[in-house]
Amino acid sequence: MTNFVTELRSAIRNDPGATAIDCEDPMTFSQLWTATDSFAGGLGEREITAGDRVAIHVADPRSVLVAAYGALRAGCVPVTLPATYGNRDVRHVLSDTEATALVTDSSPIMPLLTGSESLRVAVTVDSDTRMGVSFADFLDNGGMNGSNSRTGIDVVRRADEDPALIAYVDRAERPPVAAVYTHASLHAAASARPAAPGDGSDPLESHRSAVPLSDPIEFMYGANATLTDGGRYRPVADADPTTLRSLLVTTEADRTFVTPRQYRALRANGVVDDGGLRVVESTRETFGTCHDDAAEPGDAVRLCGLPETGLTHVRTPADVASGSIGDTLPGIRARVVDEGAGDELAVTSAAVADDSPDLSSPTDERAVTIDGTRWVRTGVPARSEDGVIRRRTEAEPVRSAADR
Repeated sequence: MTNFVTELRSAIRNDPGATAIDCEDPMTFSQLWTATDSFAGGLGEREITAGDRVAIHVADPRSVLVAAYGALRAGCVPVTLPATYGNRDVRHVLSDTEATALVTDSSPIMPLLTGSESLRVAVTVDSDTRMGVSFADFLDNGGMNGSNSRTGIDVVRRADEDPALIAYVDRAERPPVAAVYTHASLHAAASARPAAPGDGSDPLESHRSAVPLSDPIEFMYGANATLTDGGRYRPVADADPTTLRSLLVTTEADRTFVTPRQYRALRANGVVDDGGLRVVESTRETFGTCHDDAAEPGDAVRLCGLPETGLTHVRTPADVASGSIGDTLPGIRARVVDEGAGDELAVTSAAVADDSPDLSSPTDERAVTIDGTRWVRTGVPARSEDGVIRRRTEAEPVRSAADR
């Protein structure tokens, strides 16, 4: 039995006074842990317990992390939603997951509550509180072991295979779909050490990100990996190209995650070509291909993956030029699978999203079992030559079964 946030607790014990979230209103590790305790206590006061889902529809990174880690401490399952989701999509998620709590910065919130039979409490962040409780008031309690509880438990234990995160993804198709991750998946992603120049196996001392925490790659490989290493998580509140370019050039960060759109803007301004700056693409606006589909020779080293697979490969400019898929990250296995329309790259690891029997999940559509191993198809056309997996271009003919 385990719970992912026990890793965070270990980092906090090492240096409780160090800055954990470096933003306009920073938080130390001790302050973050105390806030998650209060959030877990607020859930307990309302009889929201292990296994219950807590929906988080908030843009502010501090509030997202406090709510997500607080939910995990109580044994609950955080459900992250992109800030771009409108009321219709939020209502769908509440119904889909049978969430018992909602943390939101939407106002008014009455339209979100309509038709949700399972919802017990709405926690509002910098928004209308008439139909809910403010985030500050929700945290005003004695924590998990306040006056009404003397158990001494500060983290509710969960099994490795229990759900630990339900991350709804930002995509054009409807209805909204989610990737479901277990506690084992969160552990594996947080301990992954991408072999990009300068990363190696060293702990992450700082992570700069313009990607929202609703993106599971950002949450798992950005925030979780950095904070459990005792590093400093540095979200970018205003990610317009000018501000982002200035922050990346003038401040230090071990690693930076940006969206494809931001990456193209940075590259156009010459930022990516700066040898002292490593910018990696970590998310996509739509599903279907690896994150490096716009790669060109001369681009920076990048990490590749999908929300449902996690980060899987590192591609250097030489890999891009040769058409190689690149090097797999530690713990990742890759192969080519035949999906009728042509060979396709598939991956498997401990960090991939789980099958979801009760939610609409992109992983379900992509998973295939071969000789007892579950592989997740990436949508990337691929071919294998002498044991090396390469990207197959549209100009290349698709091999028939007789050719294989």
